[in-house]
Amino acid sequence: MLLKRFSDTQAEKTTGIDPQQVVDLGSGDQTVLFLHGLFGSPHHWQQVMERLSDRYRVIAPQLPVDYQPGRRQHGINAIADLSNQVREMIDAMDIEPFVICGNSLGGLIAIELCAGQPDYAKGLVLAGSAGLFERSPIGGSRPRPSKEFIRKTVTGIVHRKELVTEELIDDWYTSVSDRDYVRFVLRVSRATRDRTVEDELSKLDLPTMIIWGHQDTITPPSTGREFQRRIKGSRLEFIDDCGHAPNWEQPEAFADLLDEFLPTCFAE
Repeated sequence: MLLKRFSDTQAEKTTGIDPQQVVDLGSGDQTVLFLHGLFGSPHHWQQVMERLSDRYRVIAPQLPVDYQPGRRQHGINAIADLSNQVREMIDAMDIEPFVICGNSLGGLIAIELCAGQPDYAKGLVLAGSAGLFERSPIGGSRPRPSKEFIRKTVTGIVHRKELVTEELIDDWYTSVSDRDYVRFVLRVSRATRDRTVEDELSKLDLPTMIIWGHQDTITPPSTGREFQRRIKGSRLEFIDDCGHAPNWEQPEAFADLLDEFLPTCFAE
């Protein structure tokens, strides 16, 4: 997948998102922005983005929550820190108009951005979003650096077990073997848990689609229904044989829903 850099001028305007880790595909004046979850990456949007890139510009940044030595020193203490960094990236890349689509932590960031500024985005897509209820996949405690623990954790996030590859297990094992990074993950996980958006959902006044996995155990189906109840005019769709990351687990079904929804957002 192509990684497109900001210009040098744009890069100077951003503080937390590495411009070399922003996936930027397609072209046109209508953009879809994809935000991954705490344990996700732009790769988890790849098939969805490729499906849409012949009609839209599609952008997915690597949020600064991925594994890097010394990551805990980067100063992320609240979800607002991440939201501000995404906002800075949107401004730097001059992204407008756009629909914002977030999974898990990415959904929480998307809600903060849209609820805090009316008419900020043309549409909102939430997939397994945090903000009302989310069970921590690591149970709120320090992960044990064993591959058995990691395999159990990942299989609790995704329903399709074929996605739990040895390469994925090895990558996670490397990250949780770094105590400094584990402390960082726990801090972000607790900030996600503590950030509730109950009062802000009523402020959302834009086309909203909620896409949920039927087998999601992190944010169960009842959470998706609660989002729909609280966001006026929102539409809820469930995807079967799917857990907490429908964009990664069932990308074709996810893209089908976006194919139908996106034109309504940009119609105005």
